[in-house]
Amino acid sequence: MYTRCISILRPLAGSLTASTPMEPERKILHVDMDAFFASVELLGREELHGKPVIVGGNSMFRSVVTSCTYEAREYGVHAGMSIAGALNLVPHAVVLSGSFDRYRTYSHRVLEVLLRFTPRMHATSIDEAFLDISGTEGPVLEKAGKIQKAVHDATSLWCTVGCGPNRLLAKMASNHYKPRGTGILTADDMVNLPVRTIWGIGPGAAEKLEVFGIDTIGKLRTLSRSVLRSIMGVSGEEIYRYARGIDERPVQFFGHLEPPESIGNEHTFSRDVFSPDEYMPALAMVAQKTACRARKSGWQGGTVTLKYRLRNMKRVTRRKRLSSPTDQDQTILRTAEAMARKHIDEPVRLIARISHKYN
Repeated sequence: MYTRCISILRPLAGSLTASTPMEPERKILHVDMDAFFASVELLGREELHGKPVIVGGNSMFRSVVTSCTYEAREYGVHAGMSIAGALNLVPHAVVLSGSFDRYRTYSHRVLEVLLRFTPRMHATSIDEAFLDISGTEGPVLEKAGKIQKAVHDATSLWCTVGCGPNRLLAKMASNHYKPRGTGILTADDMVNLPVRTIWGIGPGAAEKLEVFGIDTIGKLRTLSRSVLRSIMGVSGEEIYRYARGIDERPVQFFGHLEPPESIGNEHTFSRDVFSPDEYMPALAMVAQKTACRARKSGWQGGTVTLKYRLRNMKRVTRRKRLSSPTDQDQTILRTAEAMARKHIDEPVRLIARISHKYN
């Protein structure tokens, strides 16, 4: 997605160098554009400002919400739900189909602005990025405000800038101070926050912890590593560290390419399907494409993940760890097929993907 941006902006990144020594504590920022797709659509359309606007497609078809304004979110609309479901919540909303080319253009402009402040900038998606400004002079919140203003001056779009000593806390800060905010979050500030605010703990994991009476990060800290591993599996170790605000992941220089954590493909059906005779050909095709990409990349994976979406738009994820890493179509397919036959017990509209997770 960012290949074109990287080739254009790398000379700019290379011209920036740190002129002051590194400070003992890292200063990490997370820049998150506010309702990015919807905000881009509203540029030059003042008549839509202040109204619930949904971006996603034609309401007559089975489209999903990709973004919406905060006015629409007040009614319960959120990304991933069906357009029809969103219009049931807010019938007077304006629905726009969107333009991904415009989103790429504005994302590129945002990246150009961020690179003026530091070459250590990692764009994690089209509308968010981490920056490492360690060693720069001045209070971190002052720098966050300057970045927010520079982005708005260049694009007329608002962003939220979260600050912290690492990526985890900066990301949590940007979520906490949205929209149009700037703010700092430290490990001491986490205690009373809900467990689901930890980056990486989704609704399913939060519900599992709440069964044990763990609903805040402070309570989560009372659990030992071994107890967390027994409850959460292999992710328990990471959750243990994150609950204490520990995250040592670096923010790499712009243009650095990380090896993939997973490789996957997906297939959307034109109608709901239920019988294995209907979804197995698509599953076989997805498995073949996934394995082919794995072999071309020289990777082998140890976990197969099957994701699918039900007709009520609910997403379901199933995982199976393999006895040994593989890049073979039939191994991936047999594992995915076994999960599908065991768990798919109602019509599905999408085999979201088989992802091959790499260790």
